[in-house]
Amino acid sequence: MSKKSVPPASPGNQPQPDSRRQRLREEQQRVQQERRVRTILMSVAGVAVLATVIWAVFALVNSVPSAPSAGSVDESTVVIGTADAKVRVDVFQDFMCPYCGQFERANGADLKSLVDAGTVKLVIHPMSFLDQQSGTARYSTRAANALFTVYKAEPDKALAFNAALYENQPEEGTPGLSDDQLKALATGVGVSQSVADTFTAMANEPAVVQATQSAFAAGVSSTPTVKINGEKFAGNTSQAGALKAAVEAAAK
Repeated sequence: MSKKSVPPASPGNQPQPDSRRQRLREEQQRVQQERRVRTILMSVAGVAVLATVIWAVFALVNSVPSAPSAGSVDESTVVIGTADAKVRVDVFQDFMCPYCGQFERANGADLKSLVDAGTVKLVIHPMSFLDQQSGTARYSTRAANALFTVYKAEPDKALAFNAALYENQPEEGTPGLSDDQLKALATGVGVSQSVADTFTAMANEPAVVQATQSAFAAGVSSTPTVKINGEKFAGNTSQAGALKAAVEAAAK
């Protein structure tokens, strides 16, 4: 039986070298294009992440109020006296601080007379860093909030109320005065009952927080800290007459 001959493959049945090279080039171009797309997408994603981080940092920075320097007059201070007084006295205090009580009892009357004479502009910074000394009662904050409330509603009663709070100062480690007792002290120096009744709303707690943060940011590390025209008083804050003499010397 004769064998059938198999005809040779026609040129069209076999891939040509040029065709293979063309497909290889197309495949390489496709891979390169995919890589470029991935690179672009990754770059865009990186920019988006960076933008998100920058935005978050910007938002965080701007959400924190800038602390005014100690000695500045703002909504976190109680200012008593005329603006053109010769001497400015700043007092950084906490209503639970026993040394602040000693300071007030030794110098309160002198400061009032100097304010009344137009010699002193008194700037009180009510702080609350001793809140822990009254447990969960937060006496420092509640008392300071009450002072701010009186000052903003009936400023002519603020100095008398400040003195009354120290005259009736509780001991450290106790809950401090109750809300009703704070109201009674306020009305006792002439504050209207309607104003005293708003103490419990704690509307001025942010001012107390700001006063405390501002003082610490400015380097105040203990209470009472007293400044005369921006300079820290180096004398004995518990010695009657010492502060008055320093103020009178500054007024000359």
